[in-house]
Amino acid sequence: MRRTVEKGKTLLVDGPASVSLLSGETEILGAKFREGERVVIRDGKRLPFEASKKAAFDLRLGENASFKEIDGTTIPISWENAFKEVVSQERPVTVMVMGGVDSGKTSFCVYLANRSLRDGWKPAVIDGDLGQSDIGPPSTIGFSRVTKPLKDLFEMEAENACFVGVTSPSLAVNRVVERLTAIKSKVLQRDVDFLIVNTDGWIEGEEAVGYKVALAERVAPDVVVGIQQTNELAPILTLVKEKRRVIAMESPQVIRKRNREKRKTLRELGYKKYLKEAKMRLFPFNQVRVEDALSETVGRLVMEQIEAMEKGLLVALQDAEGDFLGIGVLCGVDHRRGGIRIHTPVGENVSTVCVGQVKLDRVGREIGLSPVFEQKPSELSQTKIQSKT
Repeated sequence: MRRTVEKGKTLLVDGPASVSLLSGETEILGAKFREGERVVIRDGKRLPFEASKKAAFDLRLGENASFKEIDGTTIPISWENAFKEVVSQERPVTVMVMGGVDSGKTSFCVYLANRSLRDGWKPAVIDGDLGQSDIGPPSTIGFSRVTKPLKDLFEMEAENACFVGVTSPSLAVNRVVERLTAIKSKVLQRDVDFLIVNTDGWIEGEEAVGYKVALAERVAPDVVVGIQQTNELAPILTLVKEKRRVIAMESPQVIRKRNREKRKTLRELGYKKYLKEAKMRLFPFNQVRVEDALSETVGRLVMEQIEAMEKGLLVALQDAEGDFLGIGVLCGVDHRRGGIRIHTPVGENVSTVCVGQVKLDRVGREIGLSPVFEQKPSELSQTKIQSKT
């Protein structure tokens, strides 16, 4: 389908769809979209195509995809002002982005990455949204450096990741805070001077407030940006601004709201991306250690615990240095050959298998959580003590 958009207007496209630019000039979240380029929009995602000159598009829409045209830009002026304030900081600068579910956090991260790259910075993104992770599979905290303009964080391959093992931070508060802090230190040792930290959408309630405040204190960003529709972040930002520079700004009106099922669909796309070309592989017990990812004190699981694990558990595979190699799906114990069978694309250099709580089928569909390694006490009170908030 051909669609022409006049200068000064924006075409909003909801996936699943693909869009090609036939003529004209447009931008997507601060990135130039050039003639002949094609972008694929995932189911559950929306992209804005802002026409800086009259533009003609070729639209190919999947089932339940849609589009509409609006006047002006979808980028609030507060986003532009926030970017200017962030880049006024000394290099390297770290900005942490907070907001509720479907507030525009990821779009703002893409915008920051594109604008900073265009202005000669060396940006990187840490994706701390376990349930809706774009960099790395769900249940991980992933990062990657940005070397070219982005339309969607999902385009990026994780350079490294930390496996948490659940898709909700409320189940592993301490682990999320510790892993984000550690990965930030590693990233800043690389050739990066503009670090963007995306966070999850858990913001309501006393535990969520304590978690977000602890996260800001431990990760210690130079700027915390809060995206909100009204003042839902006030309990968090009020506490954070005692020690950090805080910028509060509005959520765009055109952000697409997604239901629970649509968010689950997006997670499954993430699993499938990192299970591509997976095979059944055997990892001998005399060559790898098996650990519970959610344990307070990580250690090797004994055979009785391993045998109690359910088929379908999501696992992460790590090398001898603890670096993330990929994910897999647990298929069982092979007593005859003395090892653990895992459906995974990772076949070499594996030293540790970390077992999570998420259960998948072999093609990456989410089928629930396992109670085998369920966290029993809440970690939040410990986090509050450790962070002195």
